[in-house]
Amino acid sequence: MSLPSAPFNPAKSLYNGLSVIQLKLSPTVGGIAATAATDTLAKAAHGLAANQGVVFVSGTGVVGLTAGTTYYVQAVDAGSFKLTATPGAATVVDITTDGTAIVLQPVLVFEAQKIEDDPQTGMKALEYPDAKGVVRPVRIVRTKGAEKFTFDLLELKRLLEISGGPLSFRKTGTATLWIPDVDDPAGTVALKSEADFAVSVSRSDKITHGGGDFSKTAVILESLKTGDVVWSIDAAA
Repeated sequence: MSLPSAPFNPAKSLYNGLSVIQLKLSPTVGGIAATAATDTLAKAAHGLAANQGVVFVSGTGVVGLTAGTTYYVQAVDAGSFKLTATPGAATVVDITTDGTAIVLQPVLVFEAQKIEDDPQTGMKALEYPDAKGVVRPVRIVRTKGAEKFTFDLLELKRLLEISGGPLSFRKTGTATLWIPDVDDPAGTVALKSEADFAVSVSRSDKITHGGGDFSKTAVILESLKTGDVVWSIDAAA
């Protein structure tokens, strides 16, 4: 069975092809300086991890990075790192001119064994009497539309990657989702949401542990998009 075209991080993959959640959350990591001679980016306590994806947002003077492109962290320490074009690649991105004020948007990718879509919809009917005086609905209007996605998170340390430290949090950013569909007639295995729709991300009310089960919690994505999230068959699967 094929895998969806989601940007897997093999070092963190547990399920290898189930539902995939990609998050780009605020805040960004700014104030980074680039040194062309060593292809190194520097910022104290940047908080980025090896093989983590980052999107280049902007920078002053730097040449070699393309705005909107996702790169991957390599050779990381607490104050500096380099970037590659693909996760785990040996060849680093060639920075040809020094730069300052560089802003990167961290990208987080998680696989989940369960994801729930829980849309909230409200409807009201405009009613008028017919020729016999019977009141009937003549128009039904949608008055509320909210989409909420909940997925299990079995590795609690991933929660800290999303939150930046606290166990209770709410962050905003964007999300892209892949949901398996093994019976798709086109032979693909995933439905893909539109890329980077606006979301609010938070943790569910509880963390459970014990009783023969692993520690786990759930993470909630609430769409902040104006209108419904649009889905398509993952053509690259």
